[in-house]
Amino acid sequence: MSMETTIASLVAAANKLTSVVNGKVAEIDASVLAAVRAIPDMSRLLHVDAIAGSDLALGTVEAPIKTIKEAMSRTKTTPFVMIALKAGQTHEYAAPTDQTPYWSVSNKLVFYKYGGGSNPVFYPKVGEYMAGRSNIHFLSLEGGSVYFRSVDVVMPTVLKAETSDWYSFGSSLFYRAHGADSSVQGSVTFSGNKVKLGALNIFHSGYSANYRVDLTYSVVDAELSTKFADLSGGTMVLSVFASSITQNRTWAHLVGGVVKDSGGSLSNLLSNVGNVVAAGV
Repeated sequence: MSMETTIASLVAAANKLTSVVNGKVAEIDASVLAAVRAIPDMSRLLHVDAIAGSDLALGTVEAPIKTIKEAMSRTKTTPFVMIALKAGQTHEYAAPTDQTPYWSVSNKLVFYKYGGGSNPVFYPKVGEYMAGRSNIHFLSLEGGSVYFRSVDVVMPTVLKAETSDWYSFGSSLFYRAHGADSSVQGSVTFSGNKVKLGALNIFHSGYSANYRVDLTYSVVDAELSTKFADLSGGTMVLSVFASSITQNRTWAHLVGGVVKDSGGSLSNLLSNVGNVVAAGV
């Protein structure tokens, strides 16, 4: 075989190998792109403007969406979610439907204020899960956490029109979970805001509930006599820092369902205000 023939054969083999490699590179690139697109967002930031927003918008500060419900529907599987609520507005919190009146929270969810003006208001929707009886749309903690930062939480005080009373399912803003063992596991933080009690409690244990709750630079408006938490069948770790309660009430008035052991200590509430609750004054 001549030198020219040998070189020609080598060139042909090299060209064939190059073609095969190029084909594999394209295949690998396509596989990598498909894998990247399949990775869920690790975090999301959505802006909500209850007046000028649209639920068809992107959710940026320039193109905000209109409702918390839409923001929640877009972020169910996102590990870290920030929902910015426009200052000076009341934002209704609504679940998918009156028959599914809750969102399950297994991620970290932060509600915070954007824009100038007073704190935005987070207001749970009053629905009708059972015909003729009102309930509220609530949050079910499934190992997740909810943080209200400079967002006031105002509980409803009025029944839905043409209903007669409040129904037990959805009898608080944070209600029992809907997991396999129906137990709530999660934490809630209130910071730099007002929590205004209404016709229903903020926390309810249902079957069994295990809450971690922090209040920092917050005010609990206790004009109505409902509880902040009913711990019947549940537990709570409650931390209070630089926060107050109106109407000359104390935490003894606002935490019910506590259990005392034989020595008079609380067995289902661990708190830096536990002595007040235990004393009942």
